Amino acid sequence: MRNSEVADVLDSLGDLVEINGEDRFKVIAYRRAANSIRNLNDDVEELWKRGRLEDIRYVGGGIARKIDEYFRTGRLELLERMKAKTPPGVPRLMAVQGVGPRTAYRLSHDLGISSVDDLKNALESGRLDSEFGPKVRVAFLEGIERLSSFGKRMLVPEAEAEFQKLASYFSALGIEVRMAGSLRRGKDTVGDIDLLSTDARVIDATSGCPGVAQVLERGPRRASVRLESGTQVDVRLFAPEELGGALIYFTGSKDHNIALRNLAIEKGWKLNEYGLFGKRGERLAGASEEEVYRALGMQYISPELREDRGEVAASLNGELPDLVTFDDIKGDLQMHSTWSDGASELDEMAKAAKERGYEYIALTDHSVSVRVANGLSEERFRRQWKEIDRLNAELAPFRVLKGVEVEIRSDGTLDFSESFLDEFDVVGASLHQSFRQSPEKLTDRALSALSHPSVDFLCHPTNRLIGRREGNPIDLSKVVEAAKKNGKMLEIDGNPKRLDLDDVWARRAMEDGVPVVVDSDAHSVGELDNVAYGVTVARRAWLEARSVANTRGLRDFLELLG
Repeated sequence: MRNSEVADVLDSLGDLVEINGEDRFKVIAYRRAANSIRNLNDDVEELWKRGRLEDIRYVGGGIARKIDEYFRTGRLELLERMKAKTPPGVPRLMAVQGVGPRTAYRLSHDLGISSVDDLKNALESGRLDSEFGPKVRVAFLEGIERLSSFGKRMLVPEAEAEFQKLASYFSALGIEVRMAGSLRRGKDTVGDIDLLSTDARVIDATSGCPGVAQVLERGPRRASVRLESGTQVDVRLFAPEELGGALIYFTGSKDHNIALRNLAIEKGWKLNEYGLFGKRGERLAGASEEEVYRALGMQYISPELREDRGEVAASLNGELPDLVTFDDIKGDLQMHSTWSDGASELDEMAKAAKERGYEYIALTDHSVSVRVANGLSEERFRRQWKEIDRLNAELAPFRVLKGVEVEIRSDGTLDFSESFLDEFDVVGASLHQSFRQSPEKLTDRALSALSHPSVDFLCHPTNRLIGRREGNPIDLSKVVEAAKKNGKMLEIDGNPKRLDLDDVWARRAMEDGVPVVVDSDAHSVGELDNVAYGVTVARRAWLEARSVANTRGLRDFLELLG
């Protein structure tokens, strides 16, 4: 499928149109079409071949002609013209958080800054002191630092896709490989792909992996390649009796491994990637991870917990949590349909969720002030409710809850009156606007929503986009405190670009007795699977099923909402 490719082309066109100060409605049109295609379940190229591009939401005749041109010729003339008009370096400057299209244009066209390095040097030298205030300059430098630190790291779905291609390749050769590294621990971004195997053929086979651009290393027990995507893949060979020790070592984290090694040293033993060894060098364990942990007097520790955040002591004391699983989830409480900015119809979302075994979902399209997401007015919500009533009659006992992702406006008020919000089954509140307010003001807006009697939970509390935008600088300790005081919930948004709350703050919420909801934030049927990423965050946060509100069945969940 080339959906992401076409969506990226339209997003680029929207950026360039905005940079050059053209019609902002065109900008919105390109971005809406890009989002719709990116979330499309069907293959956009197949729809093009069948002459059905305009069946795609937000793809009208003009955009359909551009997609047709791109598929026929491999290029888009308008995009190339806009690139030619755009000062050099502008798109890369826009990757810095806080640098919007107009600012990037000004930096490049008026001030001669054509790269992120140029911008950093100009800021540090004081050259831009008369152009931007101190807060803006500091924000730019922080954005550059975040961009640099993200580097070549992948979001989890990208890393999983790379792993699946590699595993399929090796499997076709009859070679089994095991995942290790940060991907196995469920980190929110992944640098390299680490693979382990006990099959001696794996080293020679590595150079033939799909998409290999460069062989970096090849030895008797290790091979390393760089893929065309830029991803480094490290493959290591171990004997069967060593595999458990190797899995622990190469899964990490480094701090977890150090804690285990220190525990072994206290016993006069040695733990390394080849296994656990006694005082005379005799092998005590190593064939499996369970064997190694057991020999150390420990419970098995799930990979998601291996961060040296108390899991070693908890394991020694038999106090590890019974971590929540995907199968515990009974319903999904944030998703969007074509009524707002989703790519799938309401009934498609509901039927797909039912097929996944859920008892209920909440359809939470955006509220009226989120215009870029086609937010719904009160009148449109009431029309949507009629469709939901029809679906509930058809799909019973499965239930579609009438929900809303209501906007917290810049003054802390919500888009709708309390009386109207009380007519919804589920209300999530979000901060999507006025990001440049002070941390205190942003925090006050979140606290105001959490004190509102109609609000049930705060959606993606920091509103971060991993690798693109740092979360809002709200005081999360006050947010957790307010949620506890007011009997509200906080969300772990499973969208792999968000994963918000993160594992650290989700654990803090759990420790303070604040329930969380784990949701997909799906904008298409396929994205309903995002719940699995949210569950991984919850597991890294030590959450058990009892701490996750939507592990409850429908009746119990509605009782929780009161």
